Amino acid sequence: MENQNSVCFIAKISEIREIPDAQNIEQALIGGWECIVKKDSLKVGELVVCATTDAVIPVELSNEMGVTNYLRKGNRVRTVKLKGVYSECLIIPLEKLPNTKKYEVGDDVMDILGIHKYEPPVRTLELGGGRKIKWTDNPNFSIYYKFPNLKNKPGMFTTDDIVEITRKIHGTNARYGIIKKNKLSILDRIKKLFGNKWAEYEFIVGSHNVEKGSDSQGFYDTNVWYDIEKKYDIKNKLWNYVKDKTIRPEIGNGITIYGEIYGAGIQKGYDYGLKDIRFAGFDIIEKDRYLNPINSKLLIKNILDLPYVDVLHFGSWSQEVQDEFVFDNFIYGTKTPEEGIVIKHVTGERSKVAKVINPSYLIYGEKNNIGDSH
Repeated sequence: MENQNSVCFIAKISEIREIPDAQNIEQALIGGWECIVKKDSLKVGELVVCATTDAVIPVELSNEMGVTNYLRKGNRVRTVKLKGVYSECLIIPLEKLPNTKKYEVGDDVMDILGIHKYEPPVRTLELGGGRKIKWTDNPNFSIYYKFPNLKNKPGMFTTDDIVEITRKIHGTNARYGIIKKNKLSILDRIKKLFGNKWAEYEFIVGSHNVEKGSDSQGFYDTNVWYDIEKKYDIKNKLWNYVKDKTIRPEIGNGITIYGEIYGAGIQKGYDYGLKDIRFAGFDIIEKDRYLNPINSKLLIKNILDLPYVDVLHFGSWSQEVQDEFVFDNFIYGTKTPEEGIVIKHVTGERSKVAKVINPSYLIYGEKNNIGDSH
């Protein structure tokens, strides 16, 4: 894939399947994606444009194709189930693209077609006491790697791969870090001069995309990210870790823990039977590199004493093992489908991390107006 996070790209029809008791439709497979199409409209090996779940289609294009009524609110591609078969994407004819270049499988064509990925609106919050400031993001406080849907990377894992499979929680992303400051104050410079190396670092709180507070710029009075920090004492735990003389970590530009906040009031229909909010960590960056799953779990759970996401499987990958934790999986004691899973190679390398979404979750989300997987 040219762009791992693309929701609209060039793909090849890999298989055409008949749908039982259907005279006018059939199912096309595009990599790992499934789509219900008009019978005999496509051929195996044909190049098409594949717009996946979360793709927002321009109204002019959807009207021209006659599919506007099949899209969800906001003109977003949705997952549907018809005659027992899933349709998870929209196929757009190659003729809708300018005939100015030779297109190849994996080419990102979002900009060409004016298609973008849906992102939920971000709330604007003020600092304590209503104070508004011009916020300067710290470039060392990295946004979490946005791993692809495995349907966009078929063949990523083989039976030779050792993997960690964890439950994907439907909540909101969070990150906490002890991070090297972007700019030192005069007081910081004096402290450093007298041997305090930690004067160069500060504690920062953030959601996936937005910094929510820092030692140098202030914190919001109330938000779920800071509430979680106080509940689990994350700031003190991180400072104790980096300053522990028995461990003596060299953290480079900093250490960041990534996780998910979930529970009451976080995501519609997904309170997980809780009356409060909770946190589960799933990754760590230290010295500008992601730790492998074994060391991430060791650091998050055993050293920092924080919850780690549920590990469903650690061992050899197989399609059967993967499917076991995707299909027909429901939150314990409910009929609410689990969102899906995350698969990581034992090395932790980012090129071998992907999510697999439970199709039942997408159907449930459509019926109950729940946001798509992030």
